[in-house]
Amino acid sequence: MTVVNPSTTAAPAGWYRDPLGIPQLRWWNGIAWTNHIQENRAEVPSWTSDFAATSHSSVA
Repeated sequence: MTVVNPSTTAAPAGWYRDPLGIPQLRWWNGIAWTNHIQENRAEVPSWTSDFAATSHSSVA
């Protein structure tokens, strides 16, 4: 998850760390914070282009 401060200009809608400092995620709808919350989860590493480039196998 990329952490963006929705108070900055043009933050897209999405799940962000709760601005109240509570250890949970809160939905930012692109305009304002909503009452939708979910449990804070550990970030799952995304695949890198280096891994994708080395994981191709050739078929003979």
